[in-house]
Amino acid sequence: MGRNLAPVLWRELENLDKDADSRKSAMKALKSYVKDLDSKAIPIFLAQVSETKETGLSSGEYTVSLYEVLARVHGPKIVPQIGNIMTTIIKILTSSAGSFALHQACSKVVPAIARYGIDPTTPQEKKRHIIHSLCKPLSDSLLDSQENLSSGAALCLKALVDSDNWRFASGEMVNEVCQRVAAALEKPTLTNSHMGLVMALAKHNSLVVEAYARLLLQSGLRILNSGVAEGVSQKRLSAIQMVNFLMKCLDPKSILSELKVVMEEMEKCQNDQMAYVKGAAFEALQTAKRIATEKSSKFEKDSGSITGSNFSRRDSSLRRNLWGAGDQSPLTASPESQTVDSFVGYEYLVESPLSHSQASPDLDYDRRSVNRKLWRRYENGGVDVSLKDGLLSEATRGSLIQDSEHDCFSENQGNYTNGFTGFFQGSPRNGFDRSNTPSPQVKS
Repeated sequence: MGRNLAPVLWRELENLDKDADSRKSAMKALKSYVKDLDSKAIPIFLAQVSETKETGLSSGEYTVSLYEVLARVHGPKIVPQIGNIMTTIIKILTSSAGSFALHQACSKVVPAIARYGIDPTTPQEKKRHIIHSLCKPLSDSLLDSQENLSSGAALCLKALVDSDNWRFASGEMVNEVCQRVAAALEKPTLTNSHMGLVMALAKHNSLVVEAYARLLLQSGLRILNSGVAEGVSQKRLSAIQMVNFLMKCLDPKSILSELKVVMEEMEKCQNDQMAYVKGAAFEALQTAKRIATEKSSKFEKDSGSITGSNFSRRDSSLRRNLWGAGDQSPLTASPESQTVDSFVGYEYLVESPLSHSQASPDLDYDRRSVNRKLWRRYENGGVDVSLKDGLLSEATRGSLIQDSEHDCFSENQGNYTNGFTGFFQGSPRNGFDRSNTPSPQVKS
């Protein structure tokens, strides 16, 4: 086979297997050789380098790095050769014998082709095709039974996903990679490279990954338990990091069902003998607790639930709107201020009046004077508070909430119409008659 190679190229490739000085000199000569290639010679060069790999004549990572140089120097001219390059990359990964240096070299070539093979003048469809040509062979290898190939493909894909031009990948291609890496997490060939790919996808394609969120979290916890059983701390650490990263990147709605078991597993890891595992688990536990707390608060706010005699956050907001509308006087409130559609949950205020015992002695107002005093207090702020907008200025919102917590409703709902006739005419659920009186103008 050697006789088909150019004599200079053959000699320099042989030197890659010698001492460090010979290797350094050979790489310098080979890079110069690559730069001087014309577009017609590129296919021949690729065939020659591939031939040396098959005969095992040169150090793999140095030979592969020549593809990166080729992409940087010749740019879009190498696009027609992507198929040949990827075929060689797959062969190298298959015969890599787990060499991380060789995997790293391949993982630099793939994003380099994506970067230099696409320029601003490249049509959109061609950009998508280039990314597809690079991604497809690697995606097909994720589920391969050979760990060398599966792990190497995951590392190359992670580098591609992290590259700028990954944004040109089609939705179908992204979904295929997500689907296959999710399945790869269940196989014995699972490695840290697969978990790294999951995190890269969660960072750049979170909307697609959310469809697999529960499955990925379950796999992460299974890998964690496997690492505990096997006594492999690095496996435990990687699993925890992946779980934590997913919780941070994905919409909480997609992972809520798994939060409880995640917290339970992270609590167990607080007894881990390795400090860095324990630290990672503590961070993940805090992330899960924060999400659970935020969603619980949001649920209380959205549902309008009441605990004892206290209103939830949403009820406080509704009550704030109620006082704001009352400030305008019920007889002169604008039609916009009487929009029932924006007063969802108003029935809670009718059905669950506050007790007189909650009122402060210093604020023993009657129902009508409360509205007038609040309006006088905040009239300098010039804020027109309506039920439709439900807005208060940041400067007055906190004080108004605090004051309104001392106010109370009468247990006799019928008497309350003296202060809010605009609200209680008709059914709270179905609306009420609107006043024809124009809304007062708020002074600035």
